[in-house]
Amino acid sequence: MPEAVLSFVIVILNKILPLAAHEVSRVWGVKKDLEKLAEEVQMMEALILDAEGKQSTSKAVQLWLKRLQSIARDAEIVLDDFGYEVLRQKVENRKRDKVRNFFSSSNPISFRLEMANKIKNVSASLEEAYRRANQIGLHPVQLPMTSADHKEDRWTDPFVEESEMVGREVEVSQVVSMLISSDYKKDLPVISIVGMGGQGKTTLAQLVLKNDSVVKHFDETIWVCVSDDFKVERLLNEMLQSLEGKSADTINRETLVKELQDNLKGKRYLLVLDDIWNENRQKWDGMRRRLLAIGGASGSKILVTTRSDEVASAMQTSGLHHLDILSDDHSWMLFEKLAFTDGGARKTQNLVDIGKRILKKCGGVPLAIKVIGGLLYSKKDASEWLKLEKSEIWNESANNEGGVISVLMLSCENLPSLSVKQCFASCSIFPKDTDMEKQSLIQIWMAQGLINDAKGGHLQMEDVGSDYFNILLRSSLLQATSENSINGIKRCRMHDLVHDLSLQVSNNCFLNTEDGMVVSHDDEVMHLTIILSRGMVLKKIEGIPPNLQTLHLVGRGIVLEDILETSRYLCVLIVNCRDVAHLPNAVGNMKHLRYLDICKTRIITLPDSITKLYNLMTLKVVYLKEIPKKFSNLINLRHFEFSEFLWETRCLFPGIGQLANLRTLPHFVVSQDKGCQLEELEHLRNLRDKLEIFGLENVSSFESAAKAKLSEKSSIQDLRLSWDDRKEDCDDNNINSVMEGLQPHPNLKSLSINGFKGSRFPSWMVAKDHLILRNLVRLRLEKLGKCEQVPPLGNLPCLESLVMFSLHNVKRIGAEFYGLEHLDINARSSSCSSSSRAVKPITLFPKLWRFELEGMGSLEEWSDAMVPSDSSSSIKVFPNLRDLRINKLPKLAVLPDMENLTSLKSLHLGDCGSLSCIRNLNSLTSLESLIVEDCPTLDVSLDMKNPQSLRTLTILGCDNLNPSLSNNLEKFTSLERLWIRSHDPGCWAKGLHHLANLRELELHGFSDELDHFPWPDSITNVASGAKNDADSATQHLVSLERLELSGWPKISSLPDQIQHLSTLRTLKIREFEGLEVLPEWIGSLRNLRGLWIANCSNLRQLPSAEAIRHLTNLNRLVIHYCPLLAERCTKRSGAEWPKIAHIPDIGIYPFNKV
Repeated sequence: MPEAVLSFVIVILNKILPLAAHEVSRVWGVKKDLEKLAEEVQMMEALILDAEGKQSTSKAVQLWLKRLQSIARDAEIVLDDFGYEVLRQKVENRKRDKVRNFFSSSNPISFRLEMANKIKNVSASLEEAYRRANQIGLHPVQLPMTSADHKEDRWTDPFVEESEMVGREVEVSQVVSMLISSDYKKDLPVISIVGMGGQGKTTLAQLVLKNDSVVKHFDETIWVCVSDDFKVERLLNEMLQSLEGKSADTINRETLVKELQDNLKGKRYLLVLDDIWNENRQKWDGMRRRLLAIGGASGSKILVTTRSDEVASAMQTSGLHHLDILSDDHSWMLFEKLAFTDGGARKTQNLVDIGKRILKKCGGVPLAIKVIGGLLYSKKDASEWLKLEKSEIWNESANNEGGVISVLMLSCENLPSLSVKQCFASCSIFPKDTDMEKQSLIQIWMAQGLINDAKGGHLQMEDVGSDYFNILLRSSLLQATSENSINGIKRCRMHDLVHDLSLQVSNNCFLNTEDGMVVSHDDEVMHLTIILSRGMVLKKIEGIPPNLQTLHLVGRGIVLEDILETSRYLCVLIVNCRDVAHLPNAVGNMKHLRYLDICKTRIITLPDSITKLYNLMTLKVVYLKEIPKKFSNLINLRHFEFSEFLWETRCLFPGIGQLANLRTLPHFVVSQDKGCQLEELEHLRNLRDKLEIFGLENVSSFESAAKAKLSEKSSIQDLRLSWDDRKEDCDDNNINSVMEGLQPHPNLKSLSINGFKGSRFPSWMVAKDHLILRNLVRLRLEKLGKCEQVPPLGNLPCLESLVMFSLHNVKRIGAEFYGLEHLDINARSSSCSSSSRAVKPITLFPKLWRFELEGMGSLEEWSDAMVPSDSSSSIKVFPNLRDLRINKLPKLAVLPDMENLTSLKSLHLGDCGSLSCIRNLNSLTSLESLIVEDCPTLDVSLDMKNPQSLRTLTILGCDNLNPSLSNNLEKFTSLERLWIRSHDPGCWAKGLHHLANLRELELHGFSDELDHFPWPDSITNVASGAKNDADSATQHLVSLERLELSGWPKISSLPDQIQHLSTLRTLKIREFEGLEVLPEWIGSLRNLRGLWIANCSNLRQLPSAEAIRHLTNLNRLVIHYCPLLAERCTKRSGAEWPKIAHIPDIGIYPFNKV
């Protein structure tokens, strides 16, 4: 309670002081009243700290705190009303372009008198509370630092690199072995990880998913956090969201199953169900039936994490792993990485001794160790470590979960300020196991008044919030779940034990409730989350807390009208409800609202009344076709987020430049309409993160472009510049000058240029010193139709990803690309020649790991980076390149030398009709995936120096590679996927049987002149019946699980040798037009799960019913464009129907699925 009241006091102070300084307070005659109120609030702040230590033993102190909380909330509402009126007057002044007369009819004397009386009433209540405090023995104490005093030692790099691996290597290996094993007889076997809370079950599962063997073994990995909400529809929807990145618009089980079938067709997947609590066997059986109906390739598995052996039993676990606690040595290793890392405590023997004693209290539980390590990181003095060691909290928790609860409470108590602690408590408005966006959290904290601009103005609220976020990360109270090289950490979540603590810290101010349960009429509840189950309708909240500040609605069946009418004091409103399509006018009455998130609804228009929300700082929408005409009235708006894919060529937000407080504006469309010129961006000085500008063809000069002042916007990290390439050509000089005027700030990390029609790149892209682009991490150049050269990029020190797409006029890539022209190589050489020291090599593209070149139809030459012959310098190019993709370069004959690309893991070449040579392809010793498509003239050696590294090989339409493939295929002993389209079967027939690790095989495109299907001789011999050969068959293709074959008209039968592939799970046959009957031996494929038959126009009969009955694992049959067979498989009436009626999933196309 004291912390909650103190939080209110800080919020009030942050509001009073600016208002007291405002001219309006003087004009209205309330300036002295506000200053007096501020003094009284500060006095209360000192009393509250004394009350904190006495409340547990004094009922009078408890009642005093509750009364003070009520007074504080009243004061906040009064100040908000006052501040709202100030903002309203500011908007009115701007419209009239003159000083507002505060005594006009729109600002009646009655309002001023009412406001003055309310301020005096609050002041009187505080005076009475102060007198009562003296009566019950409370005395002022010295105030600690509050949120108004922001520390200078900012937490700039909180994310600890994967320390979680400590002590878990063996357990990762054990779980991985269970997942890739083929010993399980049951479909979709369940592997369970069991351990107590905080022991690292989720972390172990995450580490398992990152393991190379798992990544290569499964085509898809799906992560679903279950927690205690085990509802089949939700879990299926979460699966779909994990695969597609978005939720389905339906809650129908069968529709969800069908969409998942489409996503997982023929794929081996791993489904992780994290943190399961449900012990009900029937619920799991219902979920399992849906999963079996989804199908997927054989070998798919489920990995479960749970605290309970009973849960593992209910899920019929096939493999069980009980998680051990960390050993003392491993516990210390983990602790050491966190507490003594750079910027943390200095490692002394004294601190080591204290740390080891503290560590014993953590019981080997990773969460406890990480939290205490993060906490001690910020404690530099031994006395602070001793204080934590001797804290009474270690003995307070009855259910301590191996020391975790005590550690969490210690960490929370030691947060550096009350504001940070209140921000931590605020996180509890999100349900357990929710991925929370970093920026959303910070914006919510701002809306709740927990963050204000730091003193002196050198830090904005967003910067202060980012520091608070980093402190919580360092303390392990938040755990990062998503990050990238541009924005850093994007999302996080809380461990469920930490979530429980955050609710406890809130002192009943936060409440989560499910199914629209009635909320008790309790003044203490300020923040409410309601989660509705399927089929429920929520029209209004009975007994809604009168002063509710935060409302988070999750589910379907929510009717907003009545809810908004009774929630006038809301500061934060989040509506996560897909069937809400209308935002009521009543939202305009919520003048305290500062954060509105309706991006997970179907709302496409905003009511005009929203323009009265002068306090609104954050607005998040997705579907938005129109905005109100007075949208620019939202003068406090800092963050406006909306979806990019709904943008049209028209300008949707004319006059957006009037919203000078904007920090977030993802997209801006330039047009000739009033209020839509590029100069609108001039006054948006604080824009940050991402900005995409469309319609730049409507900018005609350097001056017009420069008005955007992009070079002054230091917080923009991702800039995207787009021209409509369908428009008629513009004057070359004009468009080049426009690009010059769009120079960004040197802090930029990501740049995309699309549709630029100029003939040359701007000076800021080709400058020798690269001052403007020195921090660039990503660059994408697309549809640049007139540029004849690529820019010099080799010297960009931070560039990691480069995509060049459709630069149609570029004929040559040479020294200019590498930036060699900018290097004074000869000078370097001569300066070193007199020295005995070796010349340091020049490194170009030092950090680039991904390079994609596509659609450059005129490119004829791509040369190597070369130094002058008289220079002693050496050059390293692309030392870290891992992914190289080259597509649709029809005139390019030779690629640069690949000898030094020792880090390259994936090479994809496609549709390069003239490509004939790749020098030193065989030197790619780290190559794991090689895909070559439609390069008919390419002739290169596949005699790789490290053939065992290759896992995936695709050769399509490249018959010149056949001899080399034939000679070397048997060397690729680690190959798991092979896809060949070739007229000559000799390229693979010789070596195929050596590929013991091969899991997937596709063979297509053979010459119509062949009268039999080519199959490896070694396996053909097996089919002859010779016993010795038959015995040896088990040595060939022993891992093959998926086989796809395409035939031609002369082929009238499938290769008999297929029947010996006992591990086969999926069989697809296409275009066997001479095939009339499927062979009986199909029944010998006992492990077959899926059978696809396509474009076999004369096929009319399946194997016998007895043969099909032997396929006990078959759960999916697809017949595609086989008209004779499709008719005979018609449900109930077809002659073949009785043979297949038992198969769970049958698809017949173009007929409907049966």
